Amino acid sequence: MYLLAGGKRLLLLVVAASLMHLVVVAEEPVYQPGGDVKPPKLLHYVEPEFSPSSKEAYVEGTVKISTIVTTDGKATDCKVISGLSAEEDRTAMEALRQWTFQPGTKAGTAVKVKITVQIDFHLL
Repeated sequence: MYLLAGGKRLLLLVVAASLMHLVVVAEEPVYQPGGDVKPPKLLHYVEPEFSPSSKEAYVEGTVKISTIVTTDGKATDCKVISGLSAEEDRTAMEALRQWTFQPGTKAGTAVKVKITVQIDFHLL
């Protein structure tokens, strides 16, 4: 301990200074659509790119991604639930991060909402 003459004051200053560095961050809750929670609405869609190797191999299918749409309409915390290939999974997530949404709402107020997005890869 740092107890010298008048050490109680010094100890109190050290404790007070340490407490000043504590920052409490309140996490916004993340909701699921349903009841009074309305899902986000897609406003701007960016098409994912097919990789050349998948085009050549005629790979088609769907990538399912779990994401949280924030109160500013951005997709965050993207995680592949079921994928197609490493390349298509990557390009699907890159495209999704560029999408913009009208945020989901709870009782008329914008809230974070967790949704699942399906991105289809089909050759014409």
